[in-house]
Amino acid sequence: MKNTNKKIIDHFRICRIIWHFLGAFKLNARQYWNFFTVFHIFAGVLLPLSLLRAIASFDTPMENITNFCMAVTSVSTTLKFLCYMSKMDTLEQLEKILKQLDTRVNGSQQGLCFWQMVKQNRILCNLYLVIYISLTLFTEISFWLRSGRSLIFPGWFPLDWSESLINYVLALSFQCVSIFIQIMENMVDDLFPPLALNLIAGQCELLALRISGIGHNKNDNQRTNEKELINCICDQEKLHRLFQLTMDIISWPMLIQFIVIAIDFGTSMFTLIFYAKTPQDRFFFTFFLVGLNCEIFPVCYIGANVDFQFDRLHYAIFCSNWINQSRQYRQNALILAERIKKRPLLLAGHMVPIHLTTFMANCKAAYSIFTLIGDAGNK
Repeated sequence: MKNTNKKIIDHFRICRIIWHFLGAFKLNARQYWNFFTVFHIFAGVLLPLSLLRAIASFDTPMENITNFCMAVTSVSTTLKFLCYMSKMDTLEQLEKILKQLDTRVNGSQQGLCFWQMVKQNRILCNLYLVIYISLTLFTEISFWLRSGRSLIFPGWFPLDWSESLINYVLALSFQCVSIFIQIMENMVDDLFPPLALNLIAGQCELLALRISGIGHNKNDNQRTNEKELINCICDQEKLHRLFQLTMDIISWPMLIQFIVIAIDFGTSMFTLIFYAKTPQDRFFFTFFLVGLNCEIFPVCYIGANVDFQFDRLHYAIFCSNWINQSRQYRQNALILAERIKKRPLLLAGHMVPIHLTTFMANCKAAYSIFTLIGDAGNK
């Protein structure tokens, strides 16, 4: 079994690499004139503006709905990125607490649980990489299969690209670069919440193992068990702080995500059923809908698991061999039990639970938007 005390895992390595590439740390430090930062501002801000400028200006319902859907997605991506960018200092504090909790892993059972948590996060990273790489490829394939001159997404461009080849190359290059930047933004924005929440659930499970194992080792005396319980109380405080920092980072971006996913899902489903005529359009919107579900289902599922793991902490206290311990130990155990009773709440925007029930509510909201568009089209 690997010794986790000798190796600290960088749990947010992929997120950190992408945020560095996008200039999030430099923007947070107000270093606005870095080349990549200026390039990112140019590409990441102008795309949503160009899409918003062209809303409801096309001849066909297919183009108008596609433009609306992409504009909403693009604006939300920029807003989420700005939210995360402003919390880069909080991310440093979060990682510091995680490293402290990682060093507390001891024994084969805790080690197995720890590496299982690491494996789950790697699977999550690979899942989101596959989703976004596939979405990028399918977007390009659906574009190249079109007949005639067109842009990747219907949007406004200040130059007449339909009559000039140079202007068309400029418009197409602008959209390609901007879409790539926004795909990177969206991937890291969607990947960070499930990664962070899965780490909280894993650390909560590790703490439950440490607490429940106190007093069952015959080689430990009562004084040693008292010290271990005090250490577990300190771990519980760090875990609670970890939870608070995570919610401080993801709360508002998750609320934006829930709202936008409902809008995109409803409009995309309506477009797929009633307006998508070509195979490439149907294929693109089908995969787009799958991608939308994958953006919120993992984080809602892991959010439900976080609630479950926090419930287990209270039970773990009474799984320890508290009967044969000192009076001081039992007093501290009761204090810890009372502290754990107050379970922290996972709320997006301090309003919406990050839970499987919210995923179902999101699907119902998407259906409501679907019927709203249908009713508006019949009038």
